[in-house]
Amino acid sequence: MFLWDMTNPERDGALENDIIVHENMHGVTNLMTGGGTGRCLQTTEACGMREGWSDTMADWTEQTSSPIVDYVLGQYVTNNAAGIRSHPYSTSTATNPLNYSSLQTLSEVHAIGEVWANTLHNVLTALVSVHGFSSTARTDPSGTAGNVVFLHLFIDALPLQPCNPTFLTARDAIIQADANRFAGANRCILWTAFASRGLGVNATNHVNDATVPSDC
Repeated sequence: MFLWDMTNPERDGALENDIIVHENMHGVTNLMTGGGTGRCLQTTEACGMREGWSDTMADWTEQTSSPIVDYVLGQYVTNNAAGIRSHPYSTSTATNPLNYSSLQTLSEVHAIGEVWANTLHNVLTALVSVHGFSSTARTDPSGTAGNVVFLHLFIDALPLQPCNPTFLTARDAIIQADANRFAGANRCILWTAFASRGLGVNATNHVNDATVPSDC
């Protein structure tokens, strides 16, 4: 694992669980996106989302109860409470202001990933707020707790989205995954969470929209 040189002596990322989870998820998302071709995350936006998915699963594994709390990646390797990202992942726009329109000025893949991961943090928070939290989800992904539902939607959506997905097509894949597995029971929860970060019904070309479907 990568040796981080922000401390003396350097710190090995293999000793920080969320770093390991982040790297492991690259294999999952690379292989599953677009139906398993293994070459479907090549554009800048898709590569950024790859980083975001990895941060998101690290976030998911570090949550221990309801409510979902703000999450910071990489505190050990940096020996810094701020971690390795620009903001904590949070539902608070004061704590993390990133939204879909932020992509207008971002081109580095990890920075793009922060926008996607923070959006998904909001989705996870919304599902747990409605459905509760399972403390055994990491070893028993059954039941209907919010973090369990999120895990299923996260994984189910990967092969549904096209090669080189965008934020919009990945959003749509998650909503479709909910229709497939849960008969759309979480549709309005998902739309509301996505819209809170600019990915509403009418979002397009990296321009925010907060609209949800009329029946929500």
